[in-house]
Amino acid sequence: MEKKFKFSDSAAISKIIYLTVIAILCVSAIVIGIVAANNRKKNETPEPPNDGTVNDNGESTPPSTDNSGGSSEENKRPELTFVSPATGTVMKSHSTTVPVFSVTLDEWRIHTGLDISTDDGAEVFAAADGTVTSVYNDPMLGKTVEITHSDTHKSYYSNLNGESVCVAVGAAVSQGDVIGSVGNSSVYEIADEPHLHFEMKVNGVSVNPLDYFTAESKESALGIVK
Repeated sequence: MEKKFKFSDSAAISKIIYLTVIAILCVSAIVIGIVAANNRKKNETPEPPNDGTVNDNGESTPPSTDNSGGSSEENKRPELTFVSPATGTVMKSHSTTVPVFSVTLDEWRIHTGLDISTDDGAEVFAAADGTVTSVYNDPMLGKTVEITHSDTHKSYYSNLNGESVCVAVGAAVSQGDVIGSVGNSSVYEIADEPHLHFEMKVNGVSVNPLDYFTAESKESALGIVK
């Protein structure tokens, strides 16, 4: 016997569908709420500072609070300044591009030093604090003292009276300390009047010492007024 569909059956099916939709919506609302809560929690978790460090346990450490602009060792290092190593006048300038005439050699050539004309036997001073790293006889420039002032700066004092040198390798010198006196030991410049041949190097490259002397020293020792 064929079963006939009744209107009451249709109402029951509709009710089931309705309840199913409601259940799905409820479950969806719960899932959305959980996801939103998790996202909110993540956003509220503070990020580690960009300039800090992370240890082996994955924990961040606060950055240094030193606002002095450098390490403590660098801050304690005194400023490096240079003064003229002799009193006189500039007889021959530093020139590594334009040749300078050499009376002794009777030719034009570059001049890597600064020649300071002064009296024979005039005192020669350390241009800056440093350590004597070499005392030697240069075959062309004569008796020479080398002073190292830093990892990058060195100064050279040539044409000295060999018997006047009063510093030894390893000696610590302060700016203005006497290291010897002007002589006539430079074969390269023997025809010139008494003078100190002074050189400076920065990172091994010859530089013009006048660019490093203080304005006060240039004026008082060399008569150079800016």
